[in-house]
Amino acid sequence: MIRFGILDDHPLVLEGIRSLFNGDDRFNLAWGVTSAEECWQRLQTDDVDALLLDIHLEQENGIALCKQLKTRYPGLQILMLTSYCETTFVKNALQNGASGYLLKNASYVEMTEALRTAYGGNNYLSAVVQQKMLDGLLNPRKITVNVAYMPKLTRREQEVLQLITDEYTTAEIAEKLFVSLKTVETHRMNLLQKLGAKNTAGLVKTALAMDLV
Repeated sequence: MIRFGILDDHPLVLEGIRSLFNGDDRFNLAWGVTSAEECWQRLQTDDVDALLLDIHLEQENGIALCKQLKTRYPGLQILMLTSYCETTFVKNALQNGASGYLLKNASYVEMTEALRTAYGGNNYLSAVVQQKMLDGLLNPRKITVNVAYMPKLTRREQEVLQLITDEYTTAEIAEKLFVSLKTVETHRMNLLQKLGAKNTAGLVKTALAMDLV
């Protein structure tokens, strides 16, 4: 039996996954928590084989947390769980110790396959993610960065850029920074212009290439 835990700051996600695994004696969902602090506490008292870890947490960067968890618990198999299928995040997750990358629309069968694969010591990427990675290899789109020109960002633009990179929605950014939706969109448009990006995905890629986040 594979024992696993879940860290996701949306209780509905926890309950949804818990309901999927009810009655399956091949797996034991030992616990589900909504914060990194709870996760650390649980791991100290209730060891698990694997962890489903959300990339976008309210107060944590899931990928950075993955690295910390693997340092402390090297035998723990961590599967990143997200709705964001950006190859940059996939690569960063794997480089920081993740055993796999799952999208939140994954089926129950796919989740069980991912858990078994990670438990066996192998990496798992969902079919959609694999195709995305393959497309990137076959049709690379290089980002040319003019190192002589580094955009000057205001403190607020830097904060918004970091939150965009961490997968926060416009509404979530507005709530976190105590500003209006219109203000967030204005900052987003300014960032797109300053970094020469056409959309949010390009903004994230360029920001990472320029080491702005």
